[in-house]
Amino acid sequence: MEETYEIKPFCKECDTIVLHGHRYCHSCGAYLGEEAMNISIYNNAELRQTFLFYFIYLFLCLFIKNTSWFSSYDEMFWVELLLAAITLLFAWKNKEEIKPLLRFNHFRWYILVGVILTAAVSSSIISISVRELNVTLFRNEVSYYSAYRIYMFPILVMIYSIAIAPALFEEIAFRGVIYNYCASFLNERLVVVVTAFLFAIMHLSLISLVWLIPFGFFIGSLRRKYKTLWYGIIFHFIFNLTACIIDLYREGQL
Repeated sequence: MEETYEIKPFCKECDTIVLHGHRYCHSCGAYLGEEAMNISIYNNAELRQTFLFYFIYLFLCLFIKNTSWFSSYDEMFWVELLLAAITLLFAWKNKEEIKPLLRFNHFRWYILVGVILTAAVSSSIISISVRELNVTLFRNEVSYYSAYRIYMFPILVMIYSIAIAPALFEEIAFRGVIYNYCASFLNERLVVVVTAFLFAIMHLSLISLVWLIPFGFFIGSLRRKYKTLWYGIIFHFIFNLTACIIDLYREGQL
């Protein structure tokens, strides 16, 4: 009996094998030509998974914002755990692509120092500017710390909730899972832009889009250039930690 072999498409620019239906090479980003199948939600599993994952994320964020059930961190803690569990579930489904991004290979100390300094300086500028804007326009001064005062270790709980959990799980979610899905049918430079906008929209704050979009674009660029999530996780952590420190200083806790 004569054996038959599946002919796998490949990128003419870099000779990397690509999947049927993809419009761009996941390795070099080259356009695969008119013969590539038009991508729709019906014929592309990665696009369907992107919609599903982001819909779950956005639905939970909208549910939190538009109900009175999450007035304290007691309730928010369980939602954070749920989002973390969903993120880890999707990350596990993409473990072959996510695992290399969690390695510390090719780390450079000078890049790490630059990432930390950039995060601290930009967070300081934004925190001070947003506070002045709130006070000037809305006569309102927002305090992160006030929501955590009732707990036994309020500063530790605050740092975990605002800096540690978001930095780790949001980066795995957006620069890991969603980035990986989108990179299968989009040019990688476009993926950086798409994930930046999805990340910014998820926060449900119109005024915050001014800095959240550049924030997401910068972290996405780090992920694309250095093939690791750790620069983005560290940037995200230092950025949010700096905001916490500034808030604690204003509250007289430091």
